[in-house]
Amino acid sequence: MPFEIRDLSIHLGGMPVLHGLDFTLPAGGITGIIGANGSGKTTMLRAMAGLLPPERGLVRHQGQDIAALPPRARARRIAMLPQSAAAPPGLTVRQLVARGRTPWMRPFLPMGPTDRAAVDRALQAVGLVDLAARPVDSLSGGQRQRAWIALVLAQECDTILLDEPLNFLDLPHQAELVGLLRQLGETRSVVMILHDLTIAARVCDQVLALREGRLVAIGPPGTVLSPEPLRETFGIGFDCTTLPDGKPVVLPAGL
Repeated sequence: MPFEIRDLSIHLGGMPVLHGLDFTLPAGGITGIIGANGSGKTTMLRAMAGLLPPERGLVRHQGQDIAALPPRARARRIAMLPQSAAAPPGLTVRQLVARGRTPWMRPFLPMGPTDRAAVDRALQAVGLVDLAARPVDSLSGGQRQRAWIALVLAQECDTILLDEPLNFLDLPHQAELVGLLRQLGETRSVVMILHDLTIAARVCDQVLALREGRLVAIGPPGTVLSPEPLRETFGIGFDCTTLPDGKPVVLPAGL
């Protein structure tokens, strides 16, 4: 099991944000996290990465307490891409992706053949080989997002956490990235925050819904992305239909 969350509670600034979360995520596939703004999605993702200490409870990854692992050991297990990541001006795509090798490299030593090969594979996977020498800040939004995904791939972790990876992308770039995420879910465990519920239905193997820091539902998209769980999650009604392939389409009621 990649993640076991047991009675997880977190306070930020003295205020409770997560309240006794308890669930298990299966190994492999894509889990989507949904909920309104302020529901605790990013806080939960950061706790799963070991970046926020629990007020109560624990997070286990592959049977080990994340809080007990040194940062370098955590970074070899779990890669996290935060929302709206930014690269220093002038940094090239290859230089950015190479930063994903930091957990595996010895301090103050240059990259070795294994590291360079990992960077090459990551660039190939996202289709940026021809743009490797370009500055990151000269790329389009979709290209930049692919560069950050390549950094995560170069880190070579079994588990990837993504905070709104489709945010600010136009429809063609969203479709492009969705295809890449599907490929990642075939060989890794991917946990990501999503706002588009129909995309969650198409891409995710399971969906986890939060409201005000509490777990509302977790399960297959067809179960969670249905009227009652969605009303409880967002406080409004939804119209849900099912396509011939069994995938739901979700819209707020009245649209």
